[in-house]
Amino acid sequence: MKRSQVWCWFLAAAGAGAQSPPALPEVTNFVQQAIAQQRLAETKERDYVFREDTNDIRLKKECTWAPQCPATPTKDNPSGISFQVLRYAEHNFEVFWLDGVRVARVLPPCDHCKRAAGPDHHLLNIPVSDSELAVENQRVDQEVAEARALRAQGKDASSPDDPPQILLSKLLEACGFSNPRRQVVGGRSTILLDFVCNPSEPLLEFFSGRVGIDEEDRGVQQVAGRFLADVKMDGGNIRIRKGTRMTIQNRRVAPGIWLLESLDALGEGRYFAFRIDGAGHIFGGNYRRFNATGRILP
Repeated sequence: MKRSQVWCWFLAAAGAGAQSPPALPEVTNFVQQAIAQQRLAETKERDYVFREDTNDIRLKKECTWAPQCPATPTKDNPSGISFQVLRYAEHNFEVFWLDGVRVARVLPPCDHCKRAAGPDHHLLNIPVSDSELAVENQRVDQEVAEARALRAQGKDASSPDDPPQILLSKLLEACGFSNPRRQVVGGRSTILLDFVCNPSEPLLEFFSGRVGIDEEDRGVQQVAGRFLADVKMDGGNIRIRKGTRMTIQNRRVAPGIWLLESLDALGEGRYFAFRIDGAGHIFGGNYRRFNATGRILP
């Protein structure tokens, strides 16, 4: 047998033994499945008590929008861009559900956070003594009672002072998706899709980017996007400046259930009590199964 014949036979045998990658899922059906799974996950959040820490970092404007604050290039920062911090503020919450009402109880910050913060660190309305914690528990009781009364009237029972609840099912419902591709993220097969949101949803009308959906669970793993125009709603309680970028990362807390791990925003905006003027972050974690029927005491 000639050498060229041997080589062709080898290639044919190798091709016969190799498995082609599975076909990409059909986008419309895949997104519909992800919407249903995300709605389930948002409902299952009520079975957990977890911690959320929020902070906002006021940065020098030109560093926020078009980084122009040079620093010495390093291995981790080869571009040599620095972000000049003008102010740092932090809130810490324990989040749980009471009788269908989402409660965010204010917590004292961790000690190492205070030590690392420096002189410009501002802790806002954080209870640090037993008496202050008792006052906070009383505030929680009052908030729950007021929310129940509002709900009885058919009104929104959420508190504007709490960290925002991230309802990614709403984003999936309000956007169109294209360009599917497969990528392994954290050892799990993930379908990446580009999205552009519909003008029928005022908050998301000018938001576009990329979403990562776990292929097995159909759970939203990550969303990354930016606002292409200014947003102003609800009498100014919701304001987002054009160019603001946002990344949301979820974590798998149970099979099929993906809940918030982090939200990172860079730009300028306000969503009721959560504000950024440079950079803002929300960290979610320490999820524990819990079905609350009464107040959680310290």
